Amino acid sequence: MSARDQVWVGADPGGKKGFGVAVVRGDGSANSSCVSCTDDAMAWLLRAIPPGTGVAGVGIDAPLWWSSGPSSDRVADQWIRKTYGLSGGEVQTANSLRGAALVQGAMFATRIRDRFPSVPITEAHPKVVMKVLRAKTWARFARQFSVVAPPRPSSDHERDATISAVSAREGFEGRWKRDLSLERGLSEQDPQAYWLAPVRYFWPET
Repeated sequence: MSARDQVWVGADPGGKKGFGVAVVRGDGSANSSCVSCTDDAMAWLLRAIPPGTGVAGVGIDAPLWWSSGPSSDRVADQWIRKTYGLSGGEVQTANSLRGAALVQGAMFATRIRDRFPSVPITEAHPKVVMKVLRAKTWARFARQFSVVAPPRPSSDHERDATISAVSAREGFEGRWKRDLSLERGLSEQDPQAYWLAPVRYFWPET
């Protein structure tokens, strides 16, 4: 199967009318939708992905492994905050997030692997990625990463889902080489060996 016959999937999990889902195709074209839960997102994806098309990778905007330590803070989140001088509000601990992001993020990873068992998955953080890449607008980000999409997605959820798909593409194709899942504290789950594994967390070098 050629690269042009593959798609990259992105998800920005949330609650009612707050769950973004997107596909980015091998030719850079993209489309997205805003739904209400994982089941809706999977139904949309199965309509959006033509039969015979391979899913090359998935990016999910939610913490995909957790810590049993204070606030469920992780080494990856601490590194992002320290490296870029970000606040806890910009890179939150799992304990401070709404339940929809955590539950629907894990459920989306589970359901997409039910359908595509070997698909690789990476965590993503679209809003911070845009900030650290100095992509102040969606149009600038789309140009930088050769995404052919509407001038602006219909919602921030759709934008973040599309950026999550791009994060998966850049990571699994080897252009984003830093993997934040490789460094973790003693209280953290092992992203390569727990019930949702394997998951990665690719990050752009800046």
